[in-house]
Amino acid sequence: KDMGLNNVLYPASAKAAETIQDILGKRKDASFRVQRLNTYDTVSVTLTEDQIALARNDVQIACFGSPTAVDAWLENMDKALGITDLSDEEKQKVAGSNGNSVAVCIGTTTANKCLASGRWESNDIYYPAVDPGMTGWVESCYMAAGDVMERDFWGGGW
Repeated sequence: KDMGLNNVLYPASAKAAETIQDILGKRKDASFRVQRLNTYDTVSVTLTEDQIALARNDVQIACFGSPTAVDAWLENMDKALGITDLSDEEKQKVAGSNGNSVAVCIGTTTANKCLASGRWESNDIYYPAVDPGMTGWVESCYMAAGDVMERDFWGGGW
């Protein structure tokens, strides 16, 4: 304790954005101070050939629970397409560089990561703008599934 403030520990990934502690730290009415502690790191896995084939050929919707998941997905798609040496701008122009899927994200931070990657158009990114978290994420997945079915029925994009 310091100056009557309680310390709140925020265990986080070393790759996590500073959003949570920044928002909590800016509260004027807070009786606490946020202390971030990086307690783990996330590392991308390398997909097998079968997993890559599944991801590229049989999946229309990719659900992302974090911006790191988006990075890992795109890293694996780049490897599968043999475009790891291209610039980000060049990767954006490669057909299927997002895995030929729409993105369903747990919240706005992850959705913004998809949009910033330049691999998805904004109308191919679904996220709960009002209710981030599991419930909103599930609802966003239902909406994306309906839209994908409709696109398939009508023969492609909008």
